[in-house]
Amino acid sequence: MNLARYKSIRLLRDLSPAELQALDKIFKEKKARKGETVIRASDASDSMMFLLSGRLRVSLTGTDGKEFVLSHLEAGEFVGEISLITGEDRSADVAAIEPSILLILSKEGFESHCREYSGLSHSLLRELALRLRKASLKLGELALLDVYRRVAATLRGLGTEIVVQGKKAFEIHPRPTHQELSSMVGTSREMVTRALKGLEEDGHIVIHGKKIQIFSLPL
Repeated sequence: MNLARYKSIRLLRDLSPAELQALDKIFKEKKARKGETVIRASDASDSMMFLLSGRLRVSLTGTDGKEFVLSHLEAGEFVGEISLITGEDRSADVAAIEPSILLILSKEGFESHCREYSGLSHSLLRELALRLRKASLKLGELALLDVYRRVAATLRGLGTEIVVQGKKAFEIHPRPTHQELSSMVGTSREMVTRALKGLEEDGHIVIHGKKIQIFSLPL
């Protein structure tokens, strides 16, 4: 058994030699050609895959036939674990971008292995927690970006046209409180505070006491 090749896979690198030997007995190796689909959306979930070498593309196909690429997987990564755990059908297509070698772990093999060894399940739990955290941060960024634009649009609607150093601008006086803005925008006061700070740091607005001067807005 070549333990070194398993150590290249992030989910397996911290497992004991004994656990890797046990996995070696139940892994099935698959060689995928360039362009070959190894997982199809809506297929029944019966395994997860570890990418030993090559690259994979994870994508969805819309009703109009257009492909939306979710991610690219590099050697050392894995795919199919969510459906394996939940028992639901596959949620995306996975295809080889280049000739690839995969290790396939069946659902039965996974469940049997986890009853005897804890390393793989602990590693998987840690990876899923990291992915969830990353996804939560991304959603937070997207939510803030949306609020940023909504706050900008609200400020423009409240402003009165003025001229500052020969340039057209807008001014709000007295400026609404963060709580009042949050009610207008439909978000929390904390999100409004962050959006206003971002708008000021980006040079779109200047806050002077009870006044807000607006010079440009990211609409």
